[in-house]
Amino acid sequence: MKKYTLITGASSGLGEVYAEQYAQKHQNLILVARRLDRLELLKARLIAQYPIDVKVIRADLGSENTLNKFIEEISGYAIDRLVNNAGFGHSGAFAEQEMTNILQMNHVNIDALTLLCHALIPNLKRNKPSEIINVASVAAFVSGPYMAQYYATKAYVLSFSVALREELKKDGISVSVLCPGPTKTEFFDVANRKEPNPSVNLVMMDSKPVVQASVEGAQEAIIVPGLSNKIMVLLLKLVSRVHAAKIVARIQKVKTN
Repeated sequence: MKKYTLITGASSGLGEVYAEQYAQKHQNLILVARRLDRLELLKARLIAQYPIDVKVIRADLGSENTLNKFIEEISGYAIDRLVNNAGFGHSGAFAEQEMTNILQMNHVNIDALTLLCHALIPNLKRNKPSEIINVASVAAFVSGPYMAQYYATKAYVLSFSVALREELKKDGISVSVLCPGPTKTEFFDVANRKEPNPSVNLVMMDSKPVVQASVEGAQEAIIVPGLSNKIMVLLLKLVSRVHAAKIVARIQKVKTN
């Protein structure tokens, strides 16, 4: 029976690069996103280059009904890798956020990721050795005023992933969490933020090395790609959470004004 790597948020950014990286390793793919046209283009490109099977599924993981149908749809496939990449952020003061945006971000960044892990664990056990890769952010290590909810959702992903890794290691399932810093994707457009300031541009990474760090380090618990991001995480451990939040507030407020 064919085994598949399942990648959410696969139509662009890190998800698209994950698909390319695993296609190069001749892994069969199930690609999931809201934009079916982009998924179809990606599928056509990959199957033209590599001897793999690629399934594409349009699904809005922010919808509970759609998520349940999606989980049922993939139940017949043998899956040995889950890449929970789907996620987004919104910038600005929390009090000014629309309730629909607040709920949608929790549904995608937390609920869908959590429920997909839970639903696929039996499948992953049957197809071990297997792995789960959850995409968080260096934002997970600090509180982030003016993107308060986004930072908090990524802190959840980090904590959840490390705990799940400990629970599942006896079952032959490896769990890792990717914590990239600023990366060249569509994130800033979706987050309604101005272009990053020059200091952020200096440390912004391309998507490919970020994903390569994840793929190559998938047996590690926490993957922080890039020297500047590693240094940032170390520095955050040297200051109090309250003081770090004040620093982030000054940076974030400038970007969102």
